[in-house]
Amino acid sequence: MTFYLDLFLMLAAAIIMGLGAQRIGMPIVVGQLLAGVVLGPSLLNIVQISHNIEFMAEIGVMILMFIVGLETDIKQLKANIKPSLMVAVLGAIFPMVVFYFLAQAYHFDTKQAIFWGVVFAATSVSITAEVLNEYHQLKTRAGVTILGAAVADDILAVASLSGFIAIFSGQADKQQPLWLQGLLAVGFFVGLYVVSRYVLPTFVRVATKMSLPAMSGLVGMLLALGAGTVAEFAGISAVVGSFFIGVAIANLPQAHKMMSEMVSIGYGLFIPIFFASIGLKISFDGFGDKWGLLLVMSLAAILTKWVGSGLGAKMTGMSYHDANVIGLGMVSRGEMALIVANIGLQAHVIGKDTYSELAIIILVTTIFAPIALRKVLVK
Repeated sequence: MTFYLDLFLMLAAAIIMGLGAQRIGMPIVVGQLLAGVVLGPSLLNIVQISHNIEFMAEIGVMILMFIVGLETDIKQLKANIKPSLMVAVLGAIFPMVVFYFLAQAYHFDTKQAIFWGVVFAATSVSITAEVLNEYHQLKTRAGVTILGAAVADDILAVASLSGFIAIFSGQADKQQPLWLQGLLAVGFFVGLYVVSRYVLPTFVRVATKMSLPAMSGLVGMLLALGAGTVAEFAGISAVVGSFFIGVAIANLPQAHKMMSEMVSIGYGLFIPIFFASIGLKISFDGFGDKWGLLLVMSLAAILTKWVGSGLGAKMTGMSYHDANVIGLGMVSRGEMALIVANIGLQAHVIGKDTYSELAIIILVTTIFAPIALRKVLVK
């Protein structure tokens, strides 16, 4: 009963605050994020994050990125590989360097200082993608570059995290060798290319002809979850797998109906739960004497991605407007940084206090990014 009540409260708050955000000209996702903050330990403390909620949130982000993949123009994605890589690399280097020195200045040890940089090198594209989709900007050059850069950023984050854990956690014997992780990642993309070219068109055509209700949506769920599972096995985020399987079938005749049914499945339950769950993970207890640290680190989290990614876009010849959109679009850390921070906590690289500090700063970037991006997009 508690789980059902939690779902009821989260959905009701997400609807009310999402509509409220829309009414004042803000992206709907901002209201859904704040719904979790209001219900969680930060304010009312009537809903706590649980395994069931986290499970539904993970499905939500996979569905969201599958839908984004379906809406992605693969030709534009290929045409923007160079700027995407430049944005990803500079957008990762700036936070890694700046946060290392900032953490040292606040008397964190070397291991924790490096980990701060690893956490904030990550980017969450799911929230940015939702804002771009809301304002019909996903297929613009800036939108496509953000998607490509976020994928490259995710691969860089996984590689840096894997190396960090292997070196510093004392669990190197439990980690796969880096060369094997790299080989698995390459194998995933090669395998996805082969399957998407020779298997998926026939599979999707035959499967969607079956007479079960909402069959296109069921096939979409099957593909999103299956690709996410294989991606995780290869050491890549499940979000990346879901995104690329969507890209792989975006040009098929069945893609439009599949997207329509996946939108109903995702936005009807899982995606609002995902956004609200981010806010549930935040607690401000015990941070009265740490406001200086949180303020400085939050500003650094915003500026390092904004400047680094924007500079990368500008260096490839993009306009100031597009570079600004891309820089802001890469600011949100969202679930990717939380996943990295959680792995560090489980590996005993950081303690619970540091994890809470990281989580609050991640939330700040996650709320700031869609608000700032909206202001740029509607000009």
